[in-house]
Amino acid sequence: LAKGHLVKEIDALGGEMARNIDATGIQFRILNTKKGPAVRASRAQADRMLYAARMKQVVEAQENLDLKQGAVCRLLVEGEAVAGVETREGILYRGDSVVLTTGTFMRGLIHVGLNNYPGGRAGEPPSEGLSDHLRSLGLT
Repeated sequence: LAKGHLVKEIDALGGEMARNIDATGIQFRILNTKKGPAVRASRAQADRMLYAARMKQVVEAQENLDLKQGAVCRLLVEGEAVAGVETREGILYRGDSVVLTTGTFMRGLIHVGLNNYPGGRAGEPPSEGLSDHLRSLGLT
């Protein structure tokens, strides 16, 4: 119920997710068809690579949007307002607003048996510096 419902709400607000799944979907189902309408939900599966490629094209074509990509290690804070970000490479990006999409690797740990080590999915590094910085700002 949760993700399909969220996609429908994004679609109602003019968002792109539903259009993208319609364009890249490989399987569509309705769940709980034998139960009442309150618990029915849509389920869709997309070609993962095609979904990502098409969404990237849509975002890159959006007017009045500049995309910057990098591993953020620190928020630039002036007074009580966020004024930008600093990347691991030392590049500063200033802006009136910041959208921080941290993913799932904040202090990520890989567990193999009784051993563990810092890491993320498919050999990607964890976001350790940003985790510590956000904690120092009182954001947990």
